[in-house]
Amino acid sequence: MEKAQREQNLLQILEAFTKGLTALKEAIGLVHSASDQLPAGEPQKVIQQKIEEAERLIQVGHATVGESLGFQLCHCTWPPQVMASSEYSEETQVEQFTCANCGKSLSLSGRKKPSEHVTAFDPYDVY
Repeated sequence: MEKAQREQNLLQILEAFTKGLTALKEAIGLVHSASDQLPAGEPQKVIQQKIEEAERLIQVGHATVGESLGFQLCHCTWPPQVMASSEYSEETQVEQFTCANCGKSLSLSGRKKPSEHVTAFDPYDVY
């Protein structure tokens, strides 16, 4: 199998994984809505804690996928936020990454121009 074909297959797998994370997020949102209908008390509190734990795990998975695709991570929160590539200079080979959560920017030099496939990944599709 050619390198380009392997890369394309990997991107398809990662895209499917990201869609799975999105579906999980939506499912947790539905459970969260339903839990609001429970009478106040210990059972509702336990369910809310489990929902929050599941949401954090999805965010960790999201950060892991983003990092594996070459995105930088911002540590303004836990789990970390994926920093999207916001600018690239072919002349200086400097790529700038920006955190959508806090606005922090990071510039990395000596970078190759990002491929269209990687930049097409929307790291904010899940959260």
